[in-house]
Amino acid sequence: MDKNNTLLFLGDVVPYKPFKFHNDLKTVINLECPIIKEGIPVGGKINLKVQENYLSDIFGNNLLCVNLGNNHIFDYGLEGLNSTIHELEKLNAYHFGLHRGYDTKFTPLIIKFSELDIAFVSAVCPSTSPLLEVDKSARLSELDVDALIIELGLIRPLVDRIVVYIHWGKEESSYPEAEEIDTARRLVDNGADVVVGSHAHAPQPIEKYKNGIIAYNLGNFLMPGLRNVPTYYTGSGVPQSTYNKRTMPWNRTSWGLAIDMNSMEYKIMKYMFFHNKVTRLLFTPFDRHLKLSNSLITKTSGDIIIRHLRRRALYRRIRDFLYNPHVPEKLKRLL
Repeated sequence: MDKNNTLLFLGDVVPYKPFKFHNDLKTVINLECPIIKEGIPVGGKINLKVQENYLSDIFGNNLLCVNLGNNHIFDYGLEGLNSTIHELEKLNAYHFGLHRGYDTKFTPLIIKFSELDIAFVSAVCPSTSPLLEVDKSARLSELDVDALIIELGLIRPLVDRIVVYIHWGKEESSYPEAEEIDTARRLVDNGADVVVGSHAHAPQPIEKYKNGIIAYNLGNFLMPGLRNVPTYYTGSGVPQSTYNKRTMPWNRTSWGLAIDMNSMEYKIMKYMFFHNKVTRLLFTPFDRHLKLSNSLITKTSGDIIIRHLRRRALYRRIRDFLYNPHVPEKLKRLL
């Protein structure tokens, strides 16, 4: 792999601390929140944001471009979006995933990278409950596979490589659904060179399919645990509840996908964030989720995912109890 031709694709990023990360490759991330000091949260959802721009501390000068096509970038409305774009411009980082007009479903970012013309396209699956438009001036592209395939056909003659980011997947799951596997492969069949998934908050398989590379979900590169976060704001800015979610081991682990965009050779890294740094780890036999098994492509994959998520939910309940033991009210009454 030629370092000068290589891009490092990383997972979901909420840059809530100036983490130490040693990397010398140009990098692409999914920014899972706006960057804004103060602002008015949109109502009816769990809202994420960071007040300080730590992207430069974490990635240095290697942050090439950022996907904004996700279900949190509009959490603080147009003000949060504009603040985020301003912070990215200060770093000379490109962004994609937004479009302003109504004459097209997608607005690709096309940049020159090491003598290659590369297009970045983003789509958000409705299953992630996204806010698709803010103030009728900025929109995300809702995943419409047939329309996206038409867009790939229009872009293909103009560029050397096409990268498609899709915000999708069941949260907490390290398995893609059969429909997602079919969709990603259709995109490669119709012109995409790289398909990268985000949103599941857990690393999922990476596969070489024909001439393309598919990372179904790279997991959380950086994501804090959520403690008493005000949520579900009213129109007057009053939170109706709070949200708590402790990070589990699968929430702290992610894949890094380094691809030589000329030769399409690739390498997979394993990362974990802990305390104040992101550490690269060795692969172990427990990293079975890295490979796509044939059972996930069949009609029985839904049952596999259900059992998988039940085990993880049980593990989470046990961990939460160990950190904060309490006796349920029903049991108290029996005692």
